[in-house]
Amino acid sequence: MLGPRVARADGAPAADIAGLGELTLGPLGSVESARVEGRSVAPMPDAAAARQRRRTAAELEEAIAADEDKADGWAVEDMHWALGGFYQNGLGLQSRAKATTFTHTFDRTRANERGIEEAYILEPQLLINLRQNKRFRHEIYLPVDIVSAASPDGVDLVATASRANESFTVDVTSTYQTSELLDFSFRYGFHAEEPLRSFDAGPSLTFHLAENNTVVTLSALIVSDGFDPLALNGKDLGYTSRSTFSGNLSISQILSPTTLFDASIGTTEQWGTLSTGWNSVAVRNPPGEPGDLYTRTVERFPSSRNRDAIFARISQHIPGTHTTIKGSYRFYWDENHTTAHTGEVQIFQYLTPWLYVRAHGRLHQQKAPIFWTTYLQAPFKETTWRTSDSDLETLVSREAGLKLVLLRDKVGKSWRGPDSFDVSYLRYQRSNSLHADFVSLGYARTF
Repeated sequence: MLGPRVARADGAPAADIAGLGELTLGPLGSVESARVEGRSVAPMPDAAAARQRRRTAAELEEAIAADEDKADGWAVEDMHWALGGFYQNGLGLQSRAKATTFTHTFDRTRANERGIEEAYILEPQLLINLRQNKRFRHEIYLPVDIVSAASPDGVDLVATASRANESFTVDVTSTYQTSELLDFSFRYGFHAEEPLRSFDAGPSLTFHLAENNTVVTLSALIVSDGFDPLALNGKDLGYTSRSTFSGNLSISQILSPTTLFDASIGTTEQWGTLSTGWNSVAVRNPPGEPGDLYTRTVERFPSSRNRDAIFARISQHIPGTHTTIKGSYRFYWDENHTTAHTGEVQIFQYLTPWLYVRAHGRLHQQKAPIFWTTYLQAPFKETTWRTSDSDLETLVSREAGLKLVLLRDKVGKSWRGPDSFDVSYLRYQRSNSLHADFVSLGYARTF
């Protein structure tokens, strides 16, 4: 819905949001104050002005009626497509891929060696916005991941990571606008990969208050995962599952014509098998016993977990330079004493009316859960919580990226069109021997 919300994320002129870029009438439709494509219209004699007002009113009524008729049936409003390439390389304690031999000279700082975490990922994505009628809309998101050497495959007969894996997700959000003040949405979808299947569903309510200057959203989501855990010798241990419930409250507030503030708070509760099913933990056996000094066991998590997060962001547009700056902060904590702080800055800069660049930087710091360990000392209880997952380790990560976007609807008439193109690059690096590079090409079109 349209209203006085004039701040825009990418820093485009506010008139473009409401579709007012080509024709804006003054008070009470006064032709004398009208501006067409940014050019002032010269005053007319009274009789001519009256005829022009009647013609303008009739044209507007016809346009509104045509739009209403058009909005009554199914139609594709816009489509976004992207192809991303992701390369990751590093070392992790949970990985056994090409791991070097453990040293028999015990050193607490080198209790075991880290295995390879190299992966190549190809990720095509498609986002489609469908209009069913004037009040019903659907957003359909379809990502596909093609992964090399990063996940186990349920059909493998040996206890090694699969050399290739694929995943597919369908994520749909259907929104019904009950009135100008309230939207009701329902999100639903599924995800499939070896060896996991996942289904999710949940409602949300969005309230448009203070002439749409304040937007409040309440949402909930339930996720059900089912998968086959694998023993270290490759044996399929049968079927297990986990369930996740998330609740979220968010608010968006326009502070001025060029300033937007948004914040959210959320809580998540999980039950069931929370471990991945393929990560391992090193075990140091008592010296002098026959066999290897170090062996491996599977990781084990608590049977439930609560986690929470708060988020805040301020967006400021600078009209004089056509620049938008966003700054955000997120704090995360859970019942296993894990905490994390994340700060991010994004800068959107228009180079021309049809070309802008986005630069961003992100800094993340986290503390490991209380049961994270580099190794276990034998003997130990099988029920002991443990993980050596490098993603959960105490670490600091840094991320930086650039994105260039070309808007064809803003170029000259000879090449003008209802679509856009973008290209982006992202570099991610963290303190525990892992880095990643991501390149993406995107295309979007409105209908």
